[in-house]
Amino acid sequence: MSKATRFLAASVLGLGLNASLVFYPTASQAQNDAGVPTELQGEWRYGRISSIQYQDSYTGRPAAPNGSSDQFQLASNGNYQRRRLIQITTYNCTSNLFIEEKGKVKVEAGRLTFQPSDSTSQGQICNSGRTYSSRNSAKPETYQWSIETNDYGQQVLVLETTDGQGKAHYGRPQ
Repeated sequence: MSKATRFLAASVLGLGLNASLVFYPTASQAQNDAGVPTELQGEWRYGRISSIQYQDSYTGRPAAPNGSSDQFQLASNGNYQRRRLIQITTYNCTSNLFIEEKGKVKVEAGRLTFQPSDSTSQGQICNSGRTYSSRNSAKPETYQWSIETNDYGQQVLVLETTDGQGKAHYGRPQ
């Protein structure tokens, strides 16, 4: 995986967000045979788009937005499917990375590990037609996890990188 691909993939969850009331998982919480707590099963989504936009002074056209999204589904048997997208625009240079993977998830001691068995990564650098694609390059990723309640009374899944440098809040689809 190239440096640019690793950087973009790491940036997806490297966004710091504020936390609210935290509920940490305990050994007594209901789990299925695969060890996946019931409250983690189903679909989770994270998304962020930049609120700052600008207009190209030469063409008059607005630039493409910056943003990222991550969505995954955890099945009761421990299988998962995950899709991630990040797009970064600087002046007339738009780069993007899309990662799709599936595999098994492992949950133990407050940690969630995505263990991909199949993945594809595709991207483009600076609108130039310089594209890249790779297969089965996704590596296992481990996060600390917790369930919080947001200001609207909704449960939110918080995934934090093991080094504490990145945190993302995932909600259920509406």
